[in-house]
Amino acid sequence: MDELLIRVLTRLVRVHDELGEDSFERAANRALVTIARSVQIDAEGRAGMREPRLDDGVVPFPLPARGRRSEDEQPA
Repeated sequence: MDELLIRVLTRLVRVHDELGEDSFERAANRALVTIARSVQIDAEGRAGMREPRLDDGVVPFPLPARGRRSEDEQPA
């Protein structure tokens, strides 16, 4: 367990160092959501609910509009 936890923390620190605070916060928040979903799947399985799948009910994260360009704005 300790080695895996250290790997997760190391990866998040690397994201912070290489991509900055905003990317780090997004990555950390997504990691927390994924952990919660994984725990939910395990709990549903233990409760005898239908066979859960990790991708059940996953909603894609929306991208912020400020980082997108419309087709008209794309460089030629």
